[in-house]
Amino acid sequence: MARGCPFTKKTKRAPKKRGTSITGDGENNGVPKIAPKKIRKPRDENQWKITDFYEVRKSGRKTEKQLQEEAQKAVAQKVLKGSNEELLEVFHDADKGRCICSTVHFQKDEFVIEYKGEMMEYAEAKKAEDRYKENPTIGSYMYFFEHKGKRWCVDATKETIFKGRLINHSIRKPNLKTKVIDINGAHHLILIATREITPGEELLYDYGDRSSEVVAENPWLRDS
Repeated sequence: MARGCPFTKKTKRAPKKRGTSITGDGENNGVPKIAPKKIRKPRDENQWKITDFYEVRKSGRKTEKQLQEEAQKAVAQKVLKGSNEELLEVFHDADKGRCICSTVHFQKDEFVIEYKGEMMEYAEAKKAEDRYKENPTIGSYMYFFEHKGKRWCVDATKETIFKGRLINHSIRKPNLKTKVIDINGAHHLILIATREITPGEELLYDYGDRSSEVVAENPWLRDS
């Protein structure tokens, strides 16, 4: 018999299964043993995150556009309700007659009052103006302006409780200026503060008409 290596019987190992380990020590050689599960240690109290106690919230800071929209809505509500009428007061001056003063403090660019009257297209307003000229007792309460490429007029000639129509003209010391805004598709002529206005101060704005005809009939437009 040829000499050779002593015969050794080979045995097949069982396939390794997930969650088990094969150990080769001792008498259990080749027998699968279940690996112990890892035990999660409790989190140290210093490892807690703030989000474990409070929900993550989005920033409550509003954008500039949102602030502008809110401001526009607030002005629209004041215009429609006429709420600022009670903030103004009528007083009489020996030279100018009826005047309007503020009873509260207004900031620069703040809405003060609406120049309220009948909104007319230019052609219709000129006809009404010609009729008013026939009666010397009727004052001038018509405000002509251009908006979106079209000429308009607010006719406030009719006596009403609205105080915007009584605000006097000043080219030298105005504290108001006109502005046109649209609310629900309708035009509104409003007056806003050009500077800080204090309680008791007379309200004034530049009527703006510089036509030779108007100035000839109302020379105070360029002097007051």
